[in-house]
Amino acid sequence: MSNAPAAITEPEGVAGRVLTVALVIASLDTFYLSWRYLALHAAWVTPGTGLCSWTDGIDCDQVLLTPQARAFYVPNALLGFGFFFGCLLWWQWGKRRLDARLRHHLVRTLAFWLVVATLFTLRFWQLLLGLSHLCPFCPWNHLMTWIALGASLAVWRRTPRPSEPAPTAPLVGHVAVCVGQFVLWLALWRVALAAGALAP
Repeated sequence: MSNAPAAITEPEGVAGRVLTVALVIASLDTFYLSWRYLALHAAWVTPGTGLCSWTDGIDCDQVLLTPQARAFYVPNALLGFGFFFGCLLWWQWGKRRLDARLRHHLVRTLAFWLVVATLFTLRFWQLLLGLSHLCPFCPWNHLMTWIALGASLAVWRRTPRPSEPAPTAPLVGHVAVCVGQFVLWLALWRVALAAGALAP
C-alpha cells in the first residue's frame, strides 16, 4: 500500500512545476492590476503613476480607466484574479489536503476551466489591440493562461486514474472555498460600487 499513493501523488514532473509557476505569475499580475483598477476608480492614486505607466502611450492606468476594462460588466482584472487565484488554490491546496486518489479529478477539472479561460483570452486580445494605449502588464496573464493550459494537459495525461473511488465529501468543501473566494471579490466590488466608494 505504501507504493500506490506515490504513483498517484507525484506524476507531474516539470509540467506540474510549470503549471504552478504560471498560475502564481498570473495571480500576482492580476492582483496588481485589480488593486490598481480599484485605486484609480476610488481616486486613491493619480493616473499615470503606476508600475506600468512608462510613457504616454504605454500606460496600464489609461487602459484600466477605459470601458473595455469592464468587458464583462465586472473589472477584467478582478475577474482574472479570482479565477487564477482560485485555480492556484484548487491545484496546490487540493494536492496537499485531499485524498491522492482525487488528483486525476483535480487536474482534469483544472484543464477544463483553463480551456474556457483560453477562449476568453481571444476576446481580451481583441480589446487590447483596439485600444490607443498599451498595457504592458495585461498580456501576461493571457500568456500564462496558455502556458498553464498546456502544462495542465501534460499533467492530466501523466496522472493515472485511481483504481478505487475516493471519498468526495472533502472535495465539496474544496470547491466551496475556490469558487467562494471568486464570488467574494466580485461581490465586494459590487458593494463598493453601489455604496459610491468607486466610480463606475
